[in-house]
Amino acid sequence: MKFDPISNRLSLRIAKQWLYRELLSYEEAGRLTQEQLCGLQRSRLEALCRHAKKHSPYYQELISDELLNSSFTESSQFLAELPLLTKTLITENYPSLVIEIENQNNIKKSTGGSTGKPFCFELDYASYIKREAVMWRGYGWAGYNYGQRALYLWGVDSGVSGVKKRIKDTLYHRFYNRKMLNSFAMNEHNMGDYVESINQYKPTIIVSYVNPILTLAQYILDNNIQIRTPKRILTGAEPLHEFQREIIQKAFGCKVMNTYGCREFMLIGAECSQQNGLHINSDHLVVETVNESGESVVDEEGDIVITDLFNYGMPLIRYKNGDRAILSSRKCPCGNPFPLIEKITGRKLDSLRSPNGSILPGEFFPHLLKDIKAIKQFQVIQNRLEEIEMSVVLAHPLSQPDRDHIQQELDRYTDGSLTLSILIVDDIALTASGKYRVTICKL
Repeated sequence: MKFDPISNRLSLRIAKQWLYRELLSYEEAGRLTQEQLCGLQRSRLEALCRHAKKHSPYYQELISDELLNSSFTESSQFLAELPLLTKTLITENYPSLVIEIENQNNIKKSTGGSTGKPFCFELDYASYIKREAVMWRGYGWAGYNYGQRALYLWGVDSGVSGVKKRIKDTLYHRFYNRKMLNSFAMNEHNMGDYVESINQYKPTIIVSYVNPILTLAQYILDNNIQIRTPKRILTGAEPLHEFQREIIQKAFGCKVMNTYGCREFMLIGAECSQQNGLHINSDHLVVETVNESGESVVDEEGDIVITDLFNYGMPLIRYKNGDRAILSSRKCPCGNPFPLIEKITGRKLDSLRSPNGSILPGEFFPHLLKDIKAIKQFQVIQNRLEEIEMSVVLAHPLSQPDRDHIQQELDRYTDGSLTLSILIVDDIALTASGKYRVTICKL
């Protein structure tokens, strides 16, 4: 029987058991030394690469027997012999990257991400459970433990959900003991409703995009509102700057913890109580940063490159996810043996505004456009309060239903007060520093 972790109550019970076992296993890894972690990572990387070479046409030529039989002790030494994997390469070689073997059912995902290039990928079900478990371990470092009462100020799926989908979502969130508030729908006129929801729900933990919780925090401070104090606030999806952390902490009266992840891998790293960088889930992922020459670097800024050690359904080996960061050679005084990301430096999605007071997080458009196959790349620019321009590079003509869907979702959150112009272009220019920005607000 095909296992769907969110299809029904029985599946939820099974998933909970699997998740608990995996979480215990990942917690045990936290008791290893850094040297032992490196050895564990290296052995898992070798197993993944042997699997990829055997079953994936894409990797059969790239991964040589000589490399597999090498005596490298460090994962970075081994991976340095392999080329980088990009979104373009994934799209061009998709069939040869997907592994189809007996008794394996893949989950298909799509993402808009921080690069403005929507694309699809897959993972097997065993990997799905493992990444859930490793997420909870990382959240535990930040003070959010599985089962605690949580409120998410987060984006929701676009469009109007059917009854079956709403039931699935309700069961899924009840499974995790959490309440969802749609950050895309927040505007200057309804912030009081969000405050009231928080005070009524009394969450132990709040999880949010950075800009929505920052906007809400400023509203609380400006209006001298009494807010129910949670134990922790966890932020993600956007860079968290220290001045933003201070505002949120002042408004809510609790610590704000930073996390880093992406849809392709879920949680990559999270802060601990020391708030001295983000610990990397290095027994589950290999995280590198590379310079312009493709060489691995530490203690200096580089492009993030990630290898998922457990996605046997579609191995992503040395995948560039479009972000930039600084990996640290420091050891954290908390005693956690997992290595540190010093700082995420290359994710910036401007929020957009509308005449009705709505503030759309930068994640709105990647979230909205991730499933529209016609769009290869996009960039949204706001020069005037009443209008935004979206430049798109197309794989094939954009259908009228897709155009209507984009406009309807925009109207849904801005009350129709924001005009959208779609410009079809051949390419989208980088900034003067060679970076690509998905959303740009010039107001």
